[in-house]
Amino acid sequence: MEDFLTNEVINRLLDYIKVVRNQTKKLVECLEIDDQVIQTANYVSPIKWHLGHTSWFFEKFILAKYCKNYKFFNEEYDFIFNSYYETVGHFNLRKNRGNLSRPSLKEVNEYTLHVDKNLDLLFDICNVDLENLLNIALNHEQQHQELILMDIKHILYSNVSKPRFIDKTIGENADSRKKNEFVLNNSVETKYGYEGSEFSFDNERPSSNVTITPFILTEFITNEDWLAFIEDKGYDRPELWLSDGWEFINKNNINKPMYWIDNKSLFSLNGVEKINLDSPVSHISFYEAMAFARYKKTVLPTEIELEYVLNNTKKSGNLIENKIFKEHSYTSERFFDNFYGNLWVWSSSPYLPYKNYRSYEDSLSEYNGKFMCNQYVLKGGSFATSINHIRATYRNFYYPHNRWQFVGLRLIKK
Repeated sequence: MEDFLTNEVINRLLDYIKVVRNQTKKLVECLEIDDQVIQTANYVSPIKWHLGHTSWFFEKFILAKYCKNYKFFNEEYDFIFNSYYETVGHFNLRKNRGNLSRPSLKEVNEYTLHVDKNLDLLFDICNVDLENLLNIALNHEQQHQELILMDIKHILYSNVSKPRFIDKTIGENADSRKKNEFVLNNSVETKYGYEGSEFSFDNERPSSNVTITPFILTEFITNEDWLAFIEDKGYDRPELWLSDGWEFINKNNINKPMYWIDNKSLFSLNGVEKINLDSPVSHISFYEAMAFARYKKTVLPTEIELEYVLNNTKKSGNLIENKIFKEHSYTSERFFDNFYGNLWVWSSSPYLPYKNYRSYEDSLSEYNGKFMCNQYVLKGGSFATSINHIRATYRNFYYPHNRWQFVGLRLIKK
């Protein structure tokens, strides 16, 4: 690899930096200051923390390391905005992020501008090949764009008045519902994992060969399907549940998806609205997904089956560029035949390293590898995922009890 970048690559990276950083700013521009400084659960971060952390990532891993005489904006930010990098130093625990009134949102925004200005000058000061490192940082920020929307939703939902993030009416055509299934009729020899020269995360590599047997991947399970599950006492039948799942729903009094207010209304980023029975059910845990699969006497897809579907369908759908900010129903001609976007899909696959996996080096070795325990893989992206961020091989991962992410459910028929 050359130790310098061409002007063409530099200009492309600078443009990419501006696009990604501006997208983050646009996501929060309609929020009040008060919306951005509170923490409503131990798994939710204040919005100002996301803004500071994504800037800190560029500063810590790129600017400070490769720009001679770089001046830190505030050295205390190493503690405040470090997320979980033990090799970097001590950090404020996630559950305590909302306890700090300082730095103020104004100071965080000034910090963001400081980092932006230095990124604009990055290649004037340093001409080593930082393409892959910058791509990690930019894709990292795109991950936080989705987290910002997840956390905004929880913050607004936790407010007594349940204010809207957006005010957008989406047209529906009640007569246009179509099936959204994928059918594999014959066994195939194929690969899973990333193989190519474009950017991918370390947890997507290396690729390996695999045989996939015939299957049908169903359309998303809908709110109507889930309401039938509730009415059939699905949350009260221990035979449907994993032991940990049964304990979890009873300990936390869970009897419906997260953000359902009752069986007629729910909260979305568009505020309180009537449940659309044709829309995919969302904000369900892996435990709930498994219980529903047992209820239907079927199984969840594996991550390899989902990856095969994504590799063999067009990369388009209800993604963040559409600015819909909610899962779209099947009554939309625009999205009925897409397998990317709308909602992530739970797989039955534990999040584990692939054979011969090699993590990033140094502190970035903590980026993915250390989370490969007790979590499950999600595939496909959501309405909060960027189209230039998602891939068929992309591996999202969450704990089986997590519900605040934008996730839904498809099933496998054999």
